[in-house]
Formats: sequence, C-alpha cells, structure tokens
Amino acid sequence: MSSFFKSLLNGEVNLSIASLPLTLLLPALAHWYSIGIAEKNKVQGGWTNQNPRAFVARLNAKAAMGKKLSDMEELVLRGQAAQQNGFEWWAIWAAAVVLGYLAKLPKEEMDRYTLVHVVARMIYYYLYLSMATRRRSYWRTLVFQITIFPAIAIFTRAARILV
Repeated sequence: MSSFFKSLLNGEVNLSIASLPLTLLLPALAHWYSIGIAEKNKVQGGWTNQNPRAFVARLNAKAAMGKKLSDMEELVLRGQAAQQNGFEWWAIWAAAVVLGYLAKLPKEEMDRYTLVHVVARMIYYYLYLSMATRRRSYWRTLVFQITIFPAIAIFTRAARILV
C-alpha cells in the first residue's frame, strides 16, 4: 500500500481513476458514522440492520408528522442523506472521468478537476454531518455547487472534443 501512495505523490497514478473508489468510500463513511451514532445513542433502540431503509423511513416519518427529532436523530438522518447523495452523485463523477479520458484531456487537467472534486466532497460530507441549522446548511449547498463544477467542466471540454 505504501508503494501506491509513493506512486500517487510522484504523479505515477491516474488520480481521477483512483478517485473513483475513494468517492465511493466517503459516503460509506458517513453511513457508518451515522450507524455508530444510532447505536451509541440508542436512536430508535439502535440501528436496525435487518431493514435499514425502514429505520431511516421511520425517522423521516416522525419528522413528517411534525414531531421534534432529537439532535442524534437529526444527525443520523443527515448521515444517511449524505450517503445517499454521495452514491447518487458517484455515477455522474464516474461518467465525467471516463469521458475525460475518452476525450484525451491532459492528465494534469484531469488531476486538477479531481482534486477540486474530492476535496470539495470531503468538505461537503463534513458540513452535512456537522451543520444542524438551516442557516448553516447553506454552506453545505454552496460547497455542493463547487463539487459539481469539475464534472460539468469535464463534460463541456469532452463535448467540444468528441464531435
């Protein structure tokens, strides 16, 4: 594993392709974190792994009925929403990476787009989990807009080249 990181630092690794498993791992971390919170704080009696979507649906239903959620319940829901967003967004990023290489965009350009995307996604997950108020949630939305820029830029560049 250390040779991988040495290669990464030396520019001998395709950074954007290497970002694909990482961008799958990041939302999984949000998921695992929220499971830990649910277990530790016995949210709804603790995480129900037999049917995790029903567990989340029950929390969402509680909120939809106008009942006040505890801080821990809110955190669990934010963690699950962060996970869902990450998995939904992953296919778009993967398509951008593939199109970037089909269009033969320079590696340095793809590396820049990748760094912006991955760093912004990391900040995005942190904000998703840590910002519990509506006012502060707009920071998360702003960072999300930054996370979509690299994919849009790659799609636009590829569209001009792949005619």
